[in-house]
Amino acid sequence: MDKPPVARRRSWHPRCKGIAARCKGTKGTGILRDLETRAAEQQAGPKPWSLRPAPLGLRALTALGAGSLIASFYIGTGDVTIGTNMGAAFGLRLWWTYFVLGVAGCALIDMSVRYYLRFGKTPMSIFKDVHPAFTIYMFLAVVICATIGSYNQWSACAMVVTGFFPGVPLEAGGSLAALVALLFLITGAYKRLERVCVFGLVALILCFFGSALLAGISWKEAARGLVPNAPGPEWSKHFASNAGSIINAWLILIYPYTMIERGWFAKDPQGKVNILHRARIDFTWGILAAGVVALPLLATAATVLRPFGIAPRHYMDLSILLEPLAGSWSTYLFLAGLFLAAWTAGVGWWICGCYALLDIFNLPIKLDSRPMRVCLALFFIPSSLLLVLRINPVYQMLLFSAFLSLVFPVIGIVLLYRITRRDMGYFRWSLRTPQGVVIVIADVFAIALSIYVGVWLGWAKLGTLFFPQ
Repeated sequence: MDKPPVARRRSWHPRCKGIAARCKGTKGTGILRDLETRAAEQQAGPKPWSLRPAPLGLRALTALGAGSLIASFYIGTGDVTIGTNMGAAFGLRLWWTYFVLGVAGCALIDMSVRYYLRFGKTPMSIFKDVHPAFTIYMFLAVVICATIGSYNQWSACAMVVTGFFPGVPLEAGGSLAALVALLFLITGAYKRLERVCVFGLVALILCFFGSALLAGISWKEAARGLVPNAPGPEWSKHFASNAGSIINAWLILIYPYTMIERGWFAKDPQGKVNILHRARIDFTWGILAAGVVALPLLATAATVLRPFGIAPRHYMDLSILLEPLAGSWSTYLFLAGLFLAAWTAGVGWWICGCYALLDIFNLPIKLDSRPMRVCLALFFIPSSLLLVLRINPVYQMLLFSAFLSLVFPVIGIVLLYRITRRDMGYFRWSLRTPQGVVIVIADVFAIALSIYVGVWLGWAKLGTLFFPQ
């Protein structure tokens, strides 16, 4: 009969001896707590911002397209007006502001992307998780902003159409542009939308650069404009106006929806990091495009308006003086670029508003779905009817900026509260790695600018509207 095996005495690891010694007299609770902590750390996955993304192949880089849709938000009538005003006042000296503020724009999008990758939830869930009252607030904000924002773009399209064909009424030109956008969206798929945005972005860049080359560009001044500087006492006002355009709170809404359309999601941490890397390249290209388009606008205004001390208040002011100084082709190219910028921006406002409404009512996030078509039709009706009022474009921009002043701070504060919670897992704030430190700094910079733009700039424009100097 075999004897039972003799139990061998295990030798303790020096580290375990230390733990046992510290926990002596506590009936093992210290050891149990230490084991539970280690198990929780293993279950939580890798430490925040410790993984490196896999390199992207050429095929992945060529698939990047939603950045052009992001660019459609940046490059609209407001951006043309801001660019021509900055160029008329300081030439190319403030070109650097587009890239500095672009860092904050990238951080805003990055925050919403991290939230989506962490929980698989849509952007509106950020506000639903904080308090149900924010759902009503965001519903009103989405409807008003998308309607007025798209109306501003259709109004610009109408003026361009009237400029080419003086016999066409403004109401007819704007409604026709809106109708073409509606038919394009309700009969197309998301991939076609991306391709059209890429084509439209390239075309408007070529148009604006063509107009600027005919008017004259000082490349030396452009190089100097990349260096941060304060060219005059009024430069901060132009910086604030540009910040109101670049630090667009609606940017947190649209990009995660494009990720849902393309199926960009993963469950494992490494897969999430790879998608985040790919998304960053995509939306950074979209924000960088705003700085690229700004160069010909600044240069043209510096050549045509600055020598005469003219400060434009309207996006059509520059086109009026282009023909006698730079020729008719310069005017035609500028108007064509303006039309493309306004039309794609109008499409962008509709898309963002419809995605947000579908999200609020828990409907499928699909461009080719029936609820999306209904939302598009509902935005088409009021934004087209507003053309009949013929509101002065200057007051359009002032009213719109004043309304956004009520939206920007709320979105910024809620977003900051949500992304700083520890349940963000791998994507939470952490100062233990260089990448984590950079992300914290960029997030704080973006939120601070959002609050600044909303409170100070919005109410300043409201005061300009009712108490003009």
